Amino acid sequence: GEREFTAVDPIANTSFKYHIYYSGGEKATHGVGFVVIGDQKNRVIKWKVVNDRICVLRIKGKFFNYSLINIYAPTNDKPDDDKDAFYERLDKTYGECPRHDVKIVIGDANAQVGREAFFHPVIGKESLHPRTNDNGLRLVNFAAARGMAICSTFFARMNIRKHTWRHPNGESCTQIDHVLVDGRHFSDVMDVRSYRGPNIDPDHFLVVCKIRARLSNVLTPWTARIAWLIVQHLSSYDVAAEYTRKLDERISEDTPTGNLDEQWGALQSIVNTTATEVIGTTRGRKPKGWFDAECQRVTDEKNEARKRMLVKGTRRNCERYSELRRAEKRIHRRKEREYDERVLAE
Repeated sequence: GEREFTAVDPIANTSFKYHIYYSGGEKATHGVGFVVIGDQKNRVIKWKVVNDRICVLRIKGKFFNYSLINIYAPTNDKPDDDKDAFYERLDKTYGECPRHDVKIVIGDANAQVGREAFFHPVIGKESLHPRTNDNGLRLVNFAAARGMAICSTFFARMNIRKHTWRHPNGESCTQIDHVLVDGRHFSDVMDVRSYRGPNIDPDHFLVVCKIRARLSNVLTPWTARIAWLIVQHLSSYDVAAEYTRKLDERISEDTPTGNLDEQWGALQSIVNTTATEVIGTTRGRKPKGWFDAECQRVTDEKNEARKRMLVKGTRRNCERYSELRRAEKRIHRRKEREYDERVLAE
């Protein structure tokens, strides 16, 4: 389904709207999807759910449109019938994409691609693994049949930048998440690598593909042009005192005159100008106010614990990270609930 949410950037103290396109069910099993941020939603041409392992998002481009196919392949130990059925459906889905679209396949392929010379035109020479496993062979065969390149194994990187999945034992990492681009547009791909820093509590690392693309122009929604006052700053005594002092000075220096409407307009201008200077503004959707300093602190502590766990995956570090994850979720839920209750009370 498609759902719309608003997220808060605690650093910039701004908020932004994002849409989640998700093909899974209510239970946290299988399911693939996309997150589209802000006005990029206006570039979405079509969203298609194939099943709980495959979905397609079509985006409007300037010269070509883009068909993004997100996959979650069966693991290597699953029966051959399951894997055959998955790749048959993937091949059919690819064939149903418009002929002139730039076609990109991304996601968890559960496939280890090797460095065999015979496959170099399709896989390059920079895979983390020396040999291709069964799932990897299926992925290579699909790519070769459709004239695609597995871009994630073409770029020279330190091994730590090729890891995409960390084993629960914390002792080994593999490269099983991949990016495939059709051969016509392979030269548009500038880089593919993983990032260990971003943390949303998964066992996979973030894989980023930089591609040279031109998307169509869309009109900026009116909400992105509105400047909202960051009223949370008034909770600071110093800011509130400075605002009161400047407001009193300006009203006494420039007392509104004229009829009632003119006086109100002048007073409104003074209040808005002073608030903008002292309190500050942010553009976009009106920010949520529940993410405070305590929320930021527990999130920072959790992220630091994750970094220590990735460097040294001892039992103590893993347990500490799990403990801080639970604490973060508990505090965030409480803060959001308290914020909603205050809004309803007002």
